[in-house]
Amino acid sequence: MSDTAQGPGWWQASDGKWYPPQEQAGQPMPPPAPAYGPPPAPGYGPPPAPGYAPPGAAPPYTSGPGAQQYGYAPVPVDSQGRPLADWWQRLVAIIIDGLIFGVLDVILSAIVIGGSGGFSDTFSVTGDLVKLWLVSAVVNIASIAYFAFLEGSAKGQSVGMMALGIAVRDEAAGGAITPQRAGIRMIILYPAMVLRLIPVVGVFLSLPAGIWTLVCGLSPLWNAGRKGYHDISQKTTVIKVR
Repeated sequence: MSDTAQGPGWWQASDGKWYPPQEQAGQPMPPPAPAYGPPPAPGYGPPPAPGYAPPGAAPPYTSGPGAQQYGYAPVPVDSQGRPLADWWQRLVAIIIDGLIFGVLDVILSAIVIGGSGGFSDTFSVTGDLVKLWLVSAVVNIASIAYFAFLEGSAKGQSVGMMALGIAVRDEAAGGAITPQRAGIRMIILYPAMVLRLIPVVGVFLSLPAGIWTLVCGLSPLWNAGRKGYHDISQKTTVIKVR
């Protein structure tokens, strides 16, 4: 036998000599020499196990049931897959709309009282109260028309909703609702807009109506799909549009 290796597969026995693979078959074969050279290029070799990430790398994103273990929380969506508006967005939007008509009411009331010279006698007080009721009636009718035509339009947005990037949509089809549905929806949320049209009695009925408005306005916090009672009655939802 040769004292030096002759080619691939030759191995060195305990006597120091090199043997071809077919000789000394009973002898244990030496372990293969370690592989040298650069690591394989990316893309070669078996794929990593599902969910594997190299040390120090961000965990892979997943939208399945295990997503929450990586800090991902599913976002509530409507029937078309669009994200629903947050409650605070709806609140701020209605505050903006309320300020518009609150300022209008104050300005018109000041004009009426200022033009009549203020409360000077019983006759004037009665006349001014009637005028203030008329101002209130005009403002409330204008409010109903405002919400009916803006939220019942193709955009489905009042001025407040435009500012917050949210819109009213039909629950099933996902499109715009009619002005009639939009008007009824807001009357259910704010029944005082109609009750104040009733002289004298309407003022007293507005007080319990305000409690209902508070409950109805908070109801998206505990109802499925973030719907208020006024949404449920008209089968509407409020979504984010930006």
